[in-house]
Amino acid sequence: MKCAFASDGDVLIASPSGRIDTNTYNEFKTLLNAELDGTGARHLVIDLADLEYVSSAGFREFFLAGRRMSRGGGTLSVCSFQPQVKELFEIAQFMTAYAVHDSREAAVAAAKGA
Repeated sequence: MKCAFASDGDVLIASPSGRIDTNTYNEFKTLLNAELDGTGARHLVIDLADLEYVSSAGFREFFLAGRRMSRGGGTLSVCSFQPQVKELFEIAQFMTAYAVHDSREAAVAAAKGA
């Protein structure tokens, strides 16, 4: 698991790649929280274009990130699903928990408009 980050105004964009599972979720959490702490971003977009798999441990980290953003008056959006990851999100009913967008650009635009 790797995770690249970019900022666009008060929006932090996290782009994990590989797998977020019981072996890697803690690394994802540590990287994400460090970026959020360092940037002070109000909104978070998680771009899933390069994510191959996410387990329940990964979903927990997405949920905790969403809760953190909500507490700060911000939003969490997810975008750019691989088909197999989208299916997991649908099974976990995460598709209705947070804003879902087809593209990174749409997710960032929506976050800026929030």
